[in-house]
Amino acid sequence: MQPTLTKQTLNIQHRTELYGSFAARFVSFLVDSTLLVFLYSFLLYFTTKDHGQLTTWKELLQEDSVTLDEGVQACKTLFYNLYFPVLHWLYYTLLESSKRQATIGKFTLGLRVTDLRGKRINFLQANLRYFSKVISCLPVFLGFLVMLSTRRRQMLHDYIARTLVLTD
Repeated sequence: MQPTLTKQTLNIQHRTELYGSFAARFVSFLVDSTLLVFLYSFLLYFTTKDHGQLTTWKELLQEDSVTLDEGVQACKTLFYNLYFPVLHWLYYTLLESSKRQATIGKFTLGLRVTDLRGKRINFLQANLRYFSKVISCLPVFLGFLVMLSTRRRQMLHDYIARTLVLTD
């Protein structure tokens, strides 16, 4: 009688697959940015008293060219208003420190933000991560590209806040 051999398959997950890839994080950024612009447009429309200053893109692009005054007015409408930075800050910090540990963009791509032990980050850590993204932007966005050479795919703001972006 010959002994029977059973084949055992091991489900081994490589370490690099545990961490969010550059492409997944970039797509989640695009999803989040689209949602934020959409939300901000509604907020701006309903809180603005003078709806004449809200020119649609279609009207703006149908003209031959955009004048400098129109560009300056658009920038003032978007960035001098406190609604957008506050909405942006709350969106990222509240959602990344929530039970889901992810913004809507990260959640749709199966990513979540954790501390170095894989635990949920707190609101203070989410704030540190959010505001340190400014440092990641400063030297020609090199702080974002750091992840291509790190073992745990951390960007500069992840190092500063001591966080990881993991895949589920």
